[in-house]
Amino acid sequence: RSELGAMPGTELQRVVDEDDDVGAARGSGARGSRTSGAWDWNKICAYHTNRVVRIQDANVGYLYWGIVTLVVLYIQIVVFHIEGRHTLQEPGLGAVITKFKGKGFTADGKAFDAPDLRYPIIEPAGAFLMTRRVTMKGQKMGTCIDWDSPEHCPCGDHGACGADNYCEVKTWCPSLGDGNVANPGPPPGAVVEDILGLEDAVLMIVAGIGFPSIGKKFHVAGSSPDSSTLHKHISVAQLLELADPPLKLQDVAKTGSIIAVNFFWNCDLSWISDCEPSFSVKRVDDGTGFVQKRAKKSTVQGVETRDAVYMYGLRLIVDSSGIGRQISLVPIVIQLGSCLALVQLASMAADFLMVR
Repeated sequence: RSELGAMPGTELQRVVDEDDDVGAARGSGARGSRTSGAWDWNKICAYHTNRVVRIQDANVGYLYWGIVTLVVLYIQIVVFHIEGRHTLQEPGLGAVITKFKGKGFTADGKAFDAPDLRYPIIEPAGAFLMTRRVTMKGQKMGTCIDWDSPEHCPCGDHGACGADNYCEVKTWCPSLGDGNVANPGPPPGAVVEDILGLEDAVLMIVAGIGFPSIGKKFHVAGSSPDSSTLHKHISVAQLLELADPPLKLQDVAKTGSIIAVNFFWNCDLSWISDCEPSFSVKRVDDGTGFVQKRAKKSTVQGVETRDAVYMYGLRLIVDSSGIGRQISLVPIVIQLGSCLALVQLASMAADFLMVR
């Protein structure tokens, strides 16, 4: 049992080696049974601390300090610098609007303006630009092959076997559907109009985002000094050239295409309030194209008729999303705590090597 000296006027409690204390307790067990029943609060409320031993071994030191160095570098480089976990992070609330200005023409000189080319005219998340139109006018209810969902013979009770071993059923005739609009070709009477000159039509895309928990500012793409404003006045040809892979309008005009336009924001608002997004364009329809179907009904001399329209074109899907970051004390404390916890791995590994 060892005791620490005390400064003049100050008395320190005893610092006792645990093994000596256990031996002393056993030696005085008999005497303790004959003493009074008073409790020793110094022993009951004793504080236990680990003994520190300095091991003069290079291999153990290399292992310990090597793990400590790796942990510190991991926290500093990966956690703080790359992943930014020392910041408060919040997904943004984005908004976009796309405007179109331009005209198209058919080979016979027929003109199409924005109300003709866009459907719907106002769309929250993008735009549709028509590049080809197939129209079957004057359809009437009758019995013919339904090319929207053609069936092979035998037909059962709902139809009769007709030409080319297909069932003739009750539908709008002459039928215009996915089965005959492109291959073997539109039926007789269908009007096919290819829209030319859309390469020079202009798209005006406005994109923005806000991070409510970080700040009240709503960031608009292209509003910062020296930022790119190409998306605010970009031609259809320029937009398709930026796609991955690059496209030309004549390559997708007859089948249509789905083009994704993404504005991704990665904003660190700790020291500055301005932020600009990265801009990407990609074709996402895997070559299947895009078409819209419309129908306009009317009554002529008491007979209901319908004009069926297939509209091929560019379906632009515009999106604005991202993450906002701002340095915060709470995540910094959490990451420093995890660093101290990981450092204990170095002690565990060194102890394991020492006992081996």
